[in-house]
Amino acid sequence: MVQYYTLMLKKTEKGDRIILKISPNNSSSVQQNIIFFGGLGLICLTFGIGFFVVGAPMILPFAGLEVIVLLIVLVINRSWTNQEEQLEIDPLFVFFKSKQTNNQTIKFDRFHSKFIINKKNSISLICKNKKLRIGQFLNEEDLEELAAIVRSKVKELNNLA
Repeated sequence: MVQYYTLMLKKTEKGDRIILKISPNNSSSVQQNIIFFGGLGLICLTFGIGFFVVGAPMILPFAGLEVIVLLIVLVINRSWTNQEEQLEIDPLFVFFKSKQTNNQTIKFDRFHSKFIINKKNSISLICKNKKLRIGQFLNEEDLEELAAIVRSKVKELNNLA
């Protein structure tokens, strides 16, 4: 089993099968985000309480609103970075699993499925009436790398047949 780690792509090869785990950039941990957003919230509340003490009580509710907005941003950030997709290509089938599919593995017949790679490097898997976008949270560089990996694996498997 050979493993390669490239930015947001984890590629594992087992014989003729390739497994790609795709996730968005996650450059900070949950604790680091809580510390960062907590620090911003503490600064907002400190200014709010300071203005309240000086005699401007109308600032305090707005400081509370800012803290609520920071909490909402923290939750959205965590849900974004917790995304993960898994694409598995073998000589007969293509398997896809993500939150899009409620973490259920969808199995496609490789000979009836098609990967569409647009010039904008958006990658779609099409089989019969189903169309799934793959790696839509990746940046352009990583999408290009994913496209190159998919192209080379499909070409390799087509040459085996």
